[in-house]
Amino acid sequence: MKRAAYVLFLLAALCLAFTGCATKKAYAPLDLNAELQSGKLAQKTNNFVVLLDHSSSMNDPYKGVARHDIAQDVTNKLIQTIPNIPLTAGLRTFWADKTKRLYGMAPLHKENFISRVDTVEWGSGQTPMGRALTAAGDEDLKGLPGKSAIILVSDFEHIENVDDLRPQNVMAAIKKLKADYGDRVCIYTIHVDNCAKGNILAGNIVKEAGCGETALAENLQDPEAMKEFVKRIFLEAVPEKAAAAPLQEQARPATEAAAAAAAAAPGVAAAFELANIHFDFDKSSLRPGDRKILKGHAEWLLNNKDVNIIVEGHCDERGTTEYNLALGERRATETKKYLVELGVPEGRIKTISYGEERPLDPGHTEEAWAKNRRAQFVLNKNP
Repeated sequence: MKRAAYVLFLLAALCLAFTGCATKKAYAPLDLNAELQSGKLAQKTNNFVVLLDHSSSMNDPYKGVARHDIAQDVTNKLIQTIPNIPLTAGLRTFWADKTKRLYGMAPLHKENFISRVDTVEWGSGQTPMGRALTAAGDEDLKGLPGKSAIILVSDFEHIENVDDLRPQNVMAAIKKLKADYGDRVCIYTIHVDNCAKGNILAGNIVKEAGCGETALAENLQDPEAMKEFVKRIFLEAVPEKAAAAPLQEQARPATEAAAAAAAAAPGVAAAFELANIHFDFDKSSLRPGDRKILKGHAEWLLNNKDVNIIVEGHCDERGTTEYNLALGERRATETKKYLVELGVPEGRIKTISYGEERPLDPGHTEEAWAKNRRAQFVLNKNP
């Protein structure tokens, strides 16, 4: 009995040492959160959808490992490497003549996302990549504010004609994406192989999109390489000068436009300027510090009854034109409502929304967006 137990123990040890019986080593992603917290990096992408190839060629091996398994592995490592930023995420597969969304569009929950990736079984049929790209634009990303990334994980085989390096359906889908979203959507390709035709096709897709990047799945196995890839998708460097400045300015001098409006209105005291107030991303509610600023504005307006104001609502560049016009109007309305609550007659306050059309800062960083999410005040003397 003891001899049998010893033999079983020895076999188990050999299995662990020389076969695939051992538990797969956990992936240890490199941390990007420290660079975010230091102010060196800022979020640039707000939404993403992974398009995971589920066609029959993904069952074929690459360097002894099924492409299907490589695709799942590289996708999971990418998700694990994403820093703690607010993201709306989606996962979509495509195979035969079908495409199906498995996750989202919803706030990214890494464990749930990865569990959905792991449910993808071995593939079948051809590669309807164009259909998946169309669905990403028409269904997954539709109506979402901000900038988006499409991450395409595939072996880039069997897409329409085998030798077609610019498949008609794929390129037509990308053109529609660009027409609908402009530079608010970029495409990133992960090639689960390293064949020449696949590399050319992946490159042509990114070229057609106008922004994005190509990568080989095998090169992203290194945590440092994956970290840099994720950084380029979701983050951007903050200029050193901007990084040193406060993210939000609760009370700042009036803009040149407001000062000019005050000077143009005889009797308006230029010494008291109505500073802008600011809003959180995609919000129209007033923050405590901005309510304090508005109390000072209300006091001044009550002491200068011959002055009316226009409250302008502004947004940052993320979101559609229509969405931002509506959001700017809500910001202006909330500001007016609070001034009225403080005693300023409603008839003395008008509102207008400019959406994203009149940014104070033309940059594409959190610092710039924070300045642009504002209510701005124009002074006019009563006739």
